[in-house]
Amino acid sequence: MGSQKRSIAEDAPTEPRDWVAAVEVRPDKRPLMRGAPVTFFVYAASNDSTLYVALDKNDETLLPACPKKGRWEFFKNFSESGRPRIGFDEAAAKKDIKNNGYHTFRVKIDTSEVTARKSA
Repeated sequence: MGSQKRSIAEDAPTEPRDWVAAVEVRPDKRPLMRGAPVTFFVYAASNDSTLYVALDKNDETLLPACPKKGRWEFFKNFSESGRPRIGFDEAAAKKDIKNNGYHTFRVKIDTSEVTARKSA
């Protein structure tokens, strides 16, 4: 029995929200990282699909108050890669976490489809 290969398209995120903090692999960009990688724990606001907060520990007591009477819900965790991410700046997150204990960020992903014009 031969091994089956899965295409990149099959492994790609399927929902727009799945792309939040996904690593962007670009041939012209080398990973920039110093020291041991940080693990980021990301929480999403229950009442705002664009608002997230990142911590460097999985400790909900470190979360800031969620705006507009929402609550933070665990979203995902991932290790620092030193590569660009969609809607998430690792260096800025590390700096904010060091200064404030957390890093808030917004991610808006446009899912509209554009069709080509009939006249060129």
